Amino acid sequence: KKEKRIDYVVNTAAILSNQPLDHMEASQIAEMVSINLTGAINVALAAKKYLKKSKGALLNFTSSSYTRGRAFSSVYSSTKAGVVNLTQALAEEWMDESIRVNCINPERTKTPMRLNNFGIEPEDTLLDAQTVAFASLLALINNTTGNVIDVKRKDKQFIDSILDVKTEDE
Repeated sequence: KKEKRIDYVVNTAAILSNQPLDHMEASQIAEMVSINLTGAINVALAAKKYLKKSKGALLNFTSSSYTRGRAFSSVYSSTKAGVVNLTQALAEEWMDESIRVNCINPERTKTPMRLNNFGIEPEDTLLDAQTVAFASLLALINNTTGNVIDVKRKDKQFIDSILDVKTEDE
């Protein structure tokens, strides 16, 4: 409001119900498709006029599940593949209007959604949210479009060195 423009829009909204498709209610399936895929479409539609004005960027989030359907995550995997395809299509459609559209694909990340669906997992097997956030900022200021940007645990060391983050051991 202060700057009278929107430069970046980040869409991380998603839900996951980790169960076999034939155990899901139609309403659960519809809700997941609505939030994960239709929601991404609605965010893009609402953001376009602002991003066109600012020559800004839309950043969507996917999941490694988009690359291969996973048992007990069929609807989630499908919607995340849809988000990737949406990102790539919009990047091409909006290129002439100088709107960049990219997608973050974080490795398994320690989030409440993950904890709710998979329980407690060893800390050293999960990516932390700070690493994903910083990678997202880098993606937003980058001038490329149409990319799926993989963020992995190994990237944490590089990002920590940039931020000069001190660990508990230091």
